[in-house]
Amino acid sequence: MKKILIIVMLSLMALTNVQANQGNMNHALMHTNPLPNLMRVAVKNAKELHITDAQMKSLKTWSSTTKPKIKSLVKKVMQEERMLHKESLTTDNDVVAKAQTMLDARKEIIELKTQCRMNLKTILNEKQYKHLVKLYRQSRNQK
Repeated sequence: MKKILIIVMLSLMALTNVQANQGNMNHALMHTNPLPNLMRVAVKNAKELHITDAQMKSLKTWSSTTKPKIKSLVKKVMQEERMLHKESLTTDNDVVAKAQTMLDARKEIIELKTQCRMNLKTILNEKQYKHLVKLYRQSRNQK
């Protein structure tokens, strides 16, 4: 009985850790990028948006190539911010110049997210895209 309880507890802890990491990544993405994540909303609401199989394939193809790039850039921004914070409290050497790496990564995220929105507009029809934006705003309680 103890072994089963231990296995269950370890499984729950692992699951909680995975969910926490996903939540941290979502928070990090929002922190490093002010633009909306419409792709996630589109995939999550595919039925309501009446997304066809062909459209879904296009969305997933785009996502599979772009998402790893954005994740890498988000991690880079977060690492650079930690480094800048540490440096500003210690040596304070060229902190402004060193911030350029972080700013370049943020700019690249914004460029990729802009390309994503442009790509969504080519995949979805106008009605679907407008509904997608509405769903995004509703999910963020924005008007």
